[in-house]
Amino acid sequence: MEQNKIGASDYLALGLYAFAGFGLEVVLSMLLPFIFGVGGSEYTLIHHCIHWVLTCILWGSMALFLIRLSRKKYSFDIMKLNEAPGSKGWLLAVVISIIAITATTIAWDGFKPVQEYNGIVTFIFQNIYYLFEAALILLTIAFGQKFGETLVKRGSLPYGGFFLALTWGLIHILLQGSLTGVYAFFISILYGIVYILLNKNIRYSYMMIAIIFIL
Repeated sequence: MEQNKIGASDYLALGLYAFAGFGLEVVLSMLLPFIFGVGGSEYTLIHHCIHWVLTCILWGSMALFLIRLSRKKYSFDIMKLNEAPGSKGWLLAVVISIIAITATTIAWDGFKPVQEYNGIVTFIFQNIYYLFEAALILLTIAFGQKFGETLVKRGSLPYGGFFLALTWGLIHILLQGSLTGVYAFFISILYGIVYILLNKNIRYSYMMIAIIFIL
């Protein structure tokens, strides 16, 4: 596909594909109880670990597929590192990250890793799972940002954060209720702002978003 034939709708499609990647876990969650022979509420530690590992494989495969697709078909190499952010960008990104972690702490009624802790094995597998989820979050933001910039022709607004909020954020309302949905919507926009502040540099953006997501 020639560069001049690539439009906003192509990047919108990529963003929607990335968002659809989260749904792979939903499908897996529907299949595993039949395979295990027990309901999700009766999962043992081994069952949970298998669920997390398989989800990571699905999410990782989806992420690699989209990275290659965007580079080969749409000439958008998301792995190409942009200029490293300056001191002001880092400072603002850290401030936004602190705000996001504070919001998470309030939503969880305490520091998230402490509230979630249920043994070292669970802690390790669950956080590996979070790292893969953070990768899909970043891809959704990156494609959403490219979509917004292509459509509006201005690159200063966190279009990727808004796109994540309207997809991954809002779906939390259906799955986990309105309060969690509002939190996910808000945190999605903060992720998008961090992505902009760090010059859309994948290396630093992923590191910061993963830290925020885990904490």
